[in-house]
Parts: sequence; C-alpha cells; structure tokens
Amino acid sequence: MSKITKYSFSDLYDMASGISSKKEQAGHGSPFVSFGTVFNNYFIPDELPDLMNTSKKEQEIYSIKEDDILITRTSETIDELAMSCVAIKDYPKATYSGFTKRLRPKMKGVAYSKYMAFYLRGYLFRKAVTNNAFMTLRASFNEDIFSFLKLYLPDYKQQVAIGDLLFKIEQKIQLNNKINDNLLYQSSMVA
Repeated sequence: MSKITKYSFSDLYDMASGISSKKEQAGHGSPFVSFGTVFNNYFIPDELPDLMNTSKKEQEIYSIKEDDILITRTSETIDELAMSCVAIKDYPKATYSGFTKRLRPKMKGVAYSKYMAFYLRGYLFRKAVTNNAFMTLRASFNEDIFSFLKLYLPDYKQQVAIGDLLFKIEQKIQLNNKINDNLLYQSSMVA
C-alpha cells in the first residue's frame, strides 16, 4: 500500500480566471470551453462544442494546455460549485469561460491529471469544497477557498495506475452512451 501525502492545493496549481466575453463574440470564431462543458464532463472533449470570437492575445492569456484543470467558479447552489474538467491534451486557440477558473500545474510528477479528474469529483473533495464555500446570492469558488483546500494523494506511480484505469472505464461509458443515444434516435425514426 502506498503512503498518502497531504498537499495544499495552491502549492500544486496556479489559479487563473477565465475570459469575460460579450454576447456578440459567441457562436463563431475559435474553440471555447463553456461552463456547461466543464460541469458535465470529467475530461474536456476532443472536439469543443462551443465557439468564441477571441484575439490571439486572449488565446495566449486564457490558453488550455495538457494537464490543466478547469473548475466552475460560481453556481446557484454550493453542491454544484467547483466541478472540474481536465485537459488531457493541448487545445490550440481555445479559451475558457469567465464562469470557470483554470488550475495549471506548477510541477510535474506530483499530481497525475487523469487521477485528479476523478479525485476532484469524488465525495471527500466535494465535501471539502462545500464545507469551505460560502453562499450569498450565488455560491462562489475563489482564491481564499482554493488556499484552504488540501489534497491527499498516493505516490505518482499509483495515481497513474488508478487514473489510467478509471479513464478507460470513463471512455467505455462515453462510448456506450453514444451507442445508446444512436439506438434511441434510430428507434424514434422507425416509430
């Protein structure tokens, strides 16, 4: 059995806010990771469903690189706060929503991104978020909460084994969901 090591979340990742966009920028331009994409996926999809008209400078500032974690920063309920989505590749020209935060690793070999995708959506981490979040009109995840959160991680080699296994299972679930959706669509066409 591996030794579990405690880390401050803020020691392992740098946090950055997303792009503030205008309505007229939406629907055309470069790939864009929306709040909904982050909220509904453990991993950023290969093909991003949304577009945003952004400048080259904005694409540099709000870039998405392999191992980045995007996390929802605001929600109507505390339970939906800080839902995460992990990049397992670089997304050239893509930017991310101002309703999310980007966590970029400060160092390699400590936290494995595929492991983190499941860890950050797990019960214990979700409970830590809800216990540290505050609610005014909307729940908000900010730098103060980020600095209080701790990560309890096994050694890197174990994270890779666990993360890769769970990633393969998640890929299989996604494939099965696509097959089911296709079968439902085909059966509705026949009826």
